Amino acid sequence: MIETRPIIIACTGCSISRAVKPTPKGEPRTPTGWKKLGGATYCALCWRKKYILRAITMPVASPLDCNWDELRKALRTMWAQTTTASNWMMTELYARDVRRGSEEKMPPMARVYLYPEARARFPGLPSQTVASLEQSVQRKYRAARYPVVWTAAASLPTHRYPTPFPVPNQGWSATIEEDQAIVSVRIADARYRLRLKRGPQFRRQMAAFRQIVEGDAVAGELAIYDRDGVMVKMAAWLPRAEDKGPRADVLTVRTGKDNLLVAVNAKDEALWRYNGDHLRRWAAEHRKQLQRWSEDQKYEQRPVAAFAQRRETAARKFRDRMNSATHEIAAQLAGYASRRHFAQVRYDDSDHSYLGDGFPWYRLRNLIAEKLDARGIVLEASSQPAQETPEPLVEE
Repeated sequence: MIETRPIIIACTGCSISRAVKPTPKGEPRTPTGWKKLGGATYCALCWRKKYILRAITMPVASPLDCNWDELRKALRTMWAQTTTASNWMMTELYARDVRRGSEEKMPPMARVYLYPEARARFPGLPSQTVASLEQSVQRKYRAARYPVVWTAAASLPTHRYPTPFPVPNQGWSATIEEDQAIVSVRIADARYRLRLKRGPQFRRQMAAFRQIVEGDAVAGELAIYDRDGVMVKMAAWLPRAEDKGPRADVLTVRTGKDNLLVAVNAKDEALWRYNGDHLRRWAAEHRKQLQRWSEDQKYEQRPVAAFAQRRETAARKFRDRMNSATHEIAAQLAGYASRRHFAQVRYDDSDHSYLGDGFPWYRLRNLIAEKLDARGIVLEASSQPAQETPEPLVEE
């Protein structure tokens, strides 16, 4: 067996070097977490200093090369196969994993390569889609492995139809024609051009889409899914905004009983407030309506109530409202901290008395962290984070 000598590569940003194995073509293999852009190679730290990962979600306005019936037929086939393939991969990972015996600690998971078998079982899926599905299913299984395999505290995760149809960055392209956002994507054995919706509500998405078209952003995976219509979600590494000045102070933000968020300085003087009275009104109205529907669903209305569709629509509307509100709140807080040149935000969301545990506190914290990170501001969260609850206010 011929031994291959390692190749030394260096980061373009910080000049840190790593010894890697060569590929079959003799080129240096990119280490895990590192990125290549053109002829430059960046380590994970330098890459995240230059770019930030974001998802751009836009609905499809119309297909350009076919009609809606042809597009939906192709997508339904792909959604059915991605759902079946994902569940098959999840089951195979569990079947080939260890079982708890006399060991005190769970052993590491052995490497499982399902791509060849998946290609043979699901020939209708593009090869790149199968590879993407295997990576995502493996990540999901590894995250749930301990409570599933070792403690038996959770069941094996399952995928429901329609599981989004993923397309790696090599399988799609973005263009702008007559001020219209258009993506060209391979679905099954054909390529489709999809025109995306535009309007003032998609101003942020269009700005990021233009960066992808102009080459300023690095395109990632695209996914097509069904949610009140055909939606396209594009992952992209967007360039970070340049820092406009020095940052030094710390802003303390906490939740309270009289308002949703309040920001104070070192003297505990209130600098910024977000009350969110409309959120309490929405939650109360939605809770009351759910209770009335629950009272109306007696034995005569089972198994499917006559108002099931209206209840599902109301629940979806409430979820969309709360999702939009959390984005808006996080953006306003990040904008204030950036405008006042704060270098750090200390965040404490232990007090839930204003909106109760039904509010998505966990989601709000994650959005605040993302939007602060995009502006180069560090978030220091409380030691006891808000738990990701089932959110009883938004149950269907």
